[in-house]
Amino acid sequence: MAIASVATEYVFSDFLLKDAKETKYKGVRLELAVDKIVTILAVGLPLFLISLAFAQEVSVGTQITCFAPFNFSLRQAVYVDSFCWAAVQNQVDNSTLWLHKFFPYILLLIAILMSVPAVLWRFTAAPYLSSDLSFIMEELDRFYNRAIKLAKNLASLDDRDAAQDSQSALDLAEGCFKYPLVEQYLKTKRFSCSLVVKYMVCRCLTLLVLLLSCAYLCYYIFLASLVDEFPCDVRTGMLKNDSAMPAAVQCKMVAVGVFRLLSYINLGVYLLLAPLVVLAALGPARQSSGFLQAYEMLPGFGALGKVKPIYNDLSIYLLFLKENLSELKSFKCLQVSPCHMMIGLVVAVDLFLFHKSFMFPVNRCWSCCSSLLRRGSTQCACCKL
Repeated sequence: MAIASVATEYVFSDFLLKDAKETKYKGVRLELAVDKIVTILAVGLPLFLISLAFAQEVSVGTQITCFAPFNFSLRQAVYVDSFCWAAVQNQVDNSTLWLHKFFPYILLLIAILMSVPAVLWRFTAAPYLSSDLSFIMEELDRFYNRAIKLAKNLASLDDRDAAQDSQSALDLAEGCFKYPLVEQYLKTKRFSCSLVVKYMVCRCLTLLVLLLSCAYLCYYIFLASLVDEFPCDVRTGMLKNDSAMPAAVQCKMVAVGVFRLLSYINLGVYLLLAPLVVLAALGPARQSSGFLQAYEMLPGFGALGKVKPIYNDLSIYLLFLKENLSELKSFKCLQVSPCHMMIGLVVAVDLFLFHKSFMFPVNRCWSCCSSLLRRGSTQCACCKL
């Protein structure tokens, strides 16, 4: 009997979570994986393409080449190239030419706009979500520890100290079951929508910027990039009445082919990201509390049921709680050995609650019920369980 008691104590001691001295839950993720992928690609890709565009300018040189007259010196030809490059946006006949000149800066603007939803979420919703998630995860670990301690106390009841042990176990059970903070706190989120509104606004902004960017890239590829030559009139200022100057010189923008290729790459990636944004926006509607089933096996933790209405703060908390399951030590323990631990835990607490309700001694038929359950029987001769 003593060996069994010591063994039981060691088993439940192994199940208990050790309190870490350092701050808990440092790695709580406040952004979903799909949202992070969208942000990294949508912001990082334009920046990468900008670097390629400027690298092309450094390697090739000037992005415009003008056919200067033969009597022009080298310095005059360079002046013509620079003058016509500065006057691109003033060409009335070809109003789309300015898009070639400002193409890298438009990509930079797209990258900035794509980062706005992530920044908005970071500063408006993430602080509150971080504190709430830390509280929920900490309470889940505490709830798990309280249930293990309760089962440990119930399993170690002795005839000699039956009254004292029963009273201590009763006090622990009341503390475990009377205030189910996590369950009640999550249920209150069914009636609030502030967090889900912020989340949907960020997803809608991301999708809107993606669609506008795709529209611009399609316009650039199929319309603007088809025109890369224009006549440039250099007779201005002191050269306006110079008869030796030609009426216009023909100029060609040499970087348009590279810009068109970069636009194809950017457009293809953005078209692939659009379904991911839609999928992320539908995430709260598809979220359920099924992943908390392991905790529902613990005594005192009721089922949350279906999330109704589908878009509320509860769906957001469940979504991010599922994203941070790797930070929950109690969830890992429940996943590693759920069968062995849950059978002992549930049987111990159910027996305790049953005997408490009928005012029976807790240890009256503990061994009887345990042996019957191990043999697969469902009827106890002592307590008719």
